[in-house]
Amino acid sequence: MYLFTRSVPFAPGATRDVMTYVGEVTEKVRQETGLGVDAWASTFSPDLGTVVWAVMAEDLATLEQANDKLTASDSFIDLLDRAAPLFAGSGSDGLAQVVAGEVDLEGPTPQYVTVARAVAANGQLRAALAAGVEIAETGTRITGVPGLFVVDVTGPYGGCAWVSGFADIGALQQAEAALNADDGWLELIDRIGPAFQPDAAQTIYRHAA
Repeated sequence: MYLFTRSVPFAPGATRDVMTYVGEVTEKVRQETGLGVDAWASTFSPDLGTVVWAVMAEDLATLEQANDKLTASDSFIDLLDRAAPLFAGSGSDGLAQVVAGEVDLEGPTPQYVTVARAVAANGQLRAALAAGVEIAETGTRITGVPGLFVVDVTGPYGGCAWVSGFADIGALQQAEAALNADDGWLELIDRIGPAFQPDAAQTIYRHAA
């Protein structure tokens, strides 16, 4: 299973236009590709103003077919061109493979998602991947919230992320509190720290469309 994302920073001063565009382009992509694409806006996080479109796919061929349909769609291209003044910079695509965790494509869409990103330290790739699985499994056990561990196919080599979805902000807060109060969790994070580079970061996203 693969996770494909497209991240776009939007310029300030056009909030209503951006919200309208995000809804329009998300629905257009769903219609053209038949995939369950969702849009997520960063919130309470450093990259405020960034929207990420995300979709799960069984294989790369599915993503290739979807991309071919969009690039051949004049109406989709027109939609992108019309919104160009809203962009604050170029977008960035990401592709990751699910290594641990279950993906429920039929379940309800979470309203919030946390994404913790890290990159394996030089010479520590094997240790980092093993630690990534352990973190995902331990976090799920402590919080009761299913989490994914994904490894980047593109981007920094050795990049990875932990992804968890929440029904509402209260559920997110409860999960964070449970982790921080668990001595075993804190010991785990301290123990596996040397396997990763020291610039790990977490972002919160809210469902936008």
